Amino acid sequence: MSEPKRCVYCGTDKDLTVDHVPPKLLLARPYPPNLLTVPACMTCNQSFQKDDEYTRTMLSIDVRAAKNPTAQSNLPAVLRSLQRPDARGFAEYLTRTAESSTVLGQDSLPLGQAFELDKARVNRTGERLVRAFHFVEMGTPVPCNKTVRVACNMSLKPTDPDTQMIARMMKAFPDWRNGSVGTAFSYVAAFSDAGSVWLTLLYDFFFWLGIVQPTAGVPASGSLTSPSAVAGLRQ
Repeated sequence: MSEPKRCVYCGTDKDLTVDHVPPKLLLARPYPPNLLTVPACMTCNQSFQKDDEYTRTMLSIDVRAAKNPTAQSNLPAVLRSLQRPDARGFAEYLTRTAESSTVLGQDSLPLGQAFELDKARVNRTGERLVRAFHFVEMGTPVPCNKTVRVACNMSLKPTDPDTQMIARMMKAFPDWRNGSVGTAFSYVAAFSDAGSVWLTLLYDFFFWLGIVQPTAGVPASGSLTSPSAVAGLRQ
């Protein structure tokens, strides 16, 4: 007898619906045929929307997203959404986080505005993705005795110390998985008995590193990594 379905985020079996991963608003129409879903309660599902919208907005307007077809196809919708009357508060919030660009034009004036990324918000989206794809790969939610830690980085390069640190971590794991959804999202993950390490990529330039590791004080069958590994990626 199979286990009853439960929300992959909070564990409840009440008011279940399906959550698309990655969320549809990060993708472009027509949606990729391999778009996945996981069981999620209505409360969790609805709670993701504002952070997902923030993530889409900030990454779509970033100049580094210019070469990604999904990000570019979403840009008109992002700009239209900021002009909606009910988005006034969000638009004002973005304005408050804007600063003059440090890049100057020929007239010695800033070329535009730069926005300070709220990493806590985009990392909540990243944690949701790790939890969802853990369910996709393993068939079970992240165990309650494990913690998900997430950090973000823009434009990792093969020679970066962070990239080499991630490669060393993953090399020690016996079980590797990878996947992609359309042209917007891809991931690679490595698993051991102690937990897993995730590297996810959105729009060809924005990375999340996720670590699923034993909660402090909970014995593990093997060593995963120290919390400083994720803290060191926060730039």
